[in-house]
Amino acid sequence: MKFKWYDTACWKFTTSKGTRIVTDPFFANYIPEGPPPPFMGGRKGVDEETDLVTITHPHFDHSYVPDVKGIFQVYMCGGPFEFRDVKIHSVRTWHDNYGDYGRMINSVIVYEADGMRIIHMGDYGQDFFYDEQLEQIGKIDIMFTPWGGWTKATVDQLKPKLIFPMHHAHPDDYMRSLHYTQLDTSEVEYMPATLPKEMKCFMLKGCRAGEAT
Repeated sequence: MKFKWYDTACWKFTTSKGTRIVTDPFFANYIPEGPPPPFMGGRKGVDEETDLVTITHPHFDHSYVPDVKGIFQVYMCGGPFEFRDVKIHSVRTWHDNYGDYGRMINSVIVYEADGMRIIHMGDYGQDFFYDEQLEQIGKIDIMFTPWGGWTKATVDQLKPKLIFPMHHAHPDDYMRSLHYTQLDTSEVEYMPATLPKEMKCFMLKGCRAGEAT
């Protein structure tokens, strides 16, 4: 299965059977360090074809689909969903620790494909997963996660074999404790036989990072 990072929380997953999934597409001119829209300057959105778009929550940097090409379906969380060779379900979480007074709901999305279980954390911000959420998530092989004070707790809870930081992720003491590796590529490929025996953490180079018009 191939994994390509655009930037922010946007990835493209391509299964061995050719099913293409784009996760959390960002607003076309969005720069993570910049001010909110419309005062942004530029880079391209996700201008490649896909078969399915998955969205963890409706913020503009996670749900902007107009630039995505192709005739595709959209999964914006909810119940279990099967699409071709991929099984998907979502688990509701908080976007931060302030509940109804914060930035409201986020969902993490679990994908089952090519014999692996993958979690995309969206804009997760709780201190840790509750027991009910862990039960719904189940075993995880690959974790795509934003980086913050909650990360160590969630990694300890899920125990993935692979971790891919995203969405404002910068190396810190915890990432260094995982002996992370910075890769000079935006795309990697894994199958069950190539998953590491011990946990690994890789920072990819977003293929839309730093673009400007």
